[in-house]
Amino acid sequence: MKTLVAISGFLLSCTHMLAQTEALSPPRQVDFTVGSDGNEYRFHPVPPPLQQKAGAPEAFWTYYWEFGDGSFSFEESPSHVYQGAGDYHPILEATAHYDDGGKPKGKTNSVVADLGSKQPVELPTVFDSMRLPIRMKASRQARAQEALVCILSYRNLGMVTTDGRLHFFFNEKRFPVSHFALDSARLHFEERADDAVSQALPMDDSPTQRWTVLDLPSHTGVSTALSGDYPASTILQNLLDNARGAYREEKIWRFTRLQTGEKRNLFIALQGTDKMLQDTNAFIHLEAVFAPFDPLIPPERYELEFEIVSSHDPNAILVSDSRVNYRLIGSKKLDYKVQFQNNGEGPASMVELKIEIPEGLDMKQMRPVEWYPKCPICPKPVPTTGCLDTASSKEGLLFTFRNIYLPGSRQKDADNRDSTQGFVRYRMEAERGMPKRSFRSRAKITFDKNAPIYTNYTRTRFKTGISPGLKVGYGFEPNFGTAEEIENESFVQEGYVFLGASLSPFKSWSVYPQVELLTGIRGRGNPEETTFTQTKTFPVANPSPLIEAFKDTVMMDSIVEIMRGFVSFEVPFLLRKNFTPWFGMGIGGSARVFLDNGQTNTLISTDSIRYSVKDNSAGFLEVVRDISHEETEKTPTTFSDTRFSYTAFADLTLGSVRQGINFGVRAGAILGRKKTLVPFAQLSLELKL
Repeated sequence: MKTLVAISGFLLSCTHMLAQTEALSPPRQVDFTVGSDGNEYRFHPVPPPLQQKAGAPEAFWTYYWEFGDGSFSFEESPSHVYQGAGDYHPILEATAHYDDGGKPKGKTNSVVADLGSKQPVELPTVFDSMRLPIRMKASRQARAQEALVCILSYRNLGMVTTDGRLHFFFNEKRFPVSHFALDSARLHFEERADDAVSQALPMDDSPTQRWTVLDLPSHTGVSTALSGDYPASTILQNLLDNARGAYREEKIWRFTRLQTGEKRNLFIALQGTDKMLQDTNAFIHLEAVFAPFDPLIPPERYELEFEIVSSHDPNAILVSDSRVNYRLIGSKKLDYKVQFQNNGEGPASMVELKIEIPEGLDMKQMRPVEWYPKCPICPKPVPTTGCLDTASSKEGLLFTFRNIYLPGSRQKDADNRDSTQGFVRYRMEAERGMPKRSFRSRAKITFDKNAPIYTNYTRTRFKTGISPGLKVGYGFEPNFGTAEEIENESFVQEGYVFLGASLSPFKSWSVYPQVELLTGIRGRGNPEETTFTQTKTFPVANPSPLIEAFKDTVMMDSIVEIMRGFVSFEVPFLLRKNFTPWFGMGIGGSARVFLDNGQTNTLISTDSIRYSVKDNSAGFLEVVRDISHEETEKTPTTFSDTRFSYTAFADLTLGSVRQGINFGVRAGAILGRKKTLVPFAQLSLELKL
């Protein structure tokens, strides 16, 4: 016995140690060096050694730099020219791909620039369009307990200098957990945190009732007195209302003196929470609203979509929703995204994606939404020019990029790592009667004739959902009757009507719990009649030899009528399983309280026989018997009582057992007053919503 205990303790301690291996291993630290050539500074990363993930492509690093003056770069060894002399604090964030080691920590150094640029330095931004005043980009994908930086670029596309606010929203309400904690914001253009929020002008019933309070500086040349028809403020308020309805948290920064055509960057550091793990491979969003004070410059929003990952692998499959509502699955469309990266030393001309499709998703309703490299859908026959070929089979979907040019990340002339990446985004719909079970998908990616690469599994689960039900039925249960009957454990089956409600998971395909609340009612109905007979004899008064053989007799019959009823409250709990859409079974038990009430009517009937000796008309003595009858009715009495009972039962349901009307039969045993089991049964109709 001691040996078994020792072995068990050893195994438990080993398990605990293995679970904490990553936590106990020392964190890896990335470093960098800085060299200068006049006013140009060259940055070189010094990362820790990579730990190759078994079976994965060759591991590699990617880098994100901030130079401490509002500028940034994603190059491996960038050069930078500071606009003016000063003390700057550049930051390096390194991300390991296909790596099995711990998460590396970022690095901050200090650079003293003695010389500034004599020429204006173009500020890099994340804009990819000339039409947007605001855009965001993440430094990497979101990962549990790992930091990332959201680069927020904004600019003035108006004709005058303006002040304004930047509203940043994170942690979507559609997820039950918060994915990020705000770590810091790095501000380089005199922005400042602003706790002011959008609010209504007081005592104003005009169309401006929900406008944002504007604090316009005088140099904008715009009066703060607003007429009642400015659409920009209404648009801004709608943007903020929609964002506040979708996100849990908001952060606001105030910017000033944003000149015409000027571009700026704001860096928001977010720390991933450990709760991210349950939403791995799901799309998440951040949102920003650009709110200039000048009403001639329209407000704008930007939504950044990216993924939660378990590891930084560039070849992955993701899904728009990791948890969906089964009630809405018929109208729900799921977006999947398969992303890939050519990590070879040369370009790829063909990329093939084979994707497993979960049971219940309709491949016939698949629609490609977006893809890169950008090319047309292949016609028939397939041309020799670049195109995307789509096909399906029993095994799943097949996307094939044909005759393309996708550079390799280790290719000598491939300076932009983003150009080595591609993706396919497609939309799926659920089939009718899709089973309510979690489902997953995986992709196999093949570059030209190289060995295939398998992605992660993306998993989608159904929310439990609530299915309320309404029940009405008729029950049969024992009535123990009077005290004498209780003493003899005799009973008769009597019926009652009940109605109530049930609560269970919506359309569950596995064993599920169900709880109910039933109210039973039985009226007093027909009386229960009980007769008690009592006979008494007395010695004859003044006995004589003639009547000494007789005795006086008094016989009393007590007729008791009891009318009883009750109101009961029953709470059944059971475990059920629906074996088909039309048949289900369950077992459970219940506790029930009875509020008994009734009335007792008592009628006493008395018959008396008395004997006496009298002289008759002939002068002889004779025995005379006197018989009398008397009835007395007592005043009716009412009574009430509270009692409890406990049951165990099994039930079966026929009909629309998951949703709709079904017929149920429930039978079991009640724990009797003398700890004996007596049978009961219920018949019911239930409407499950």
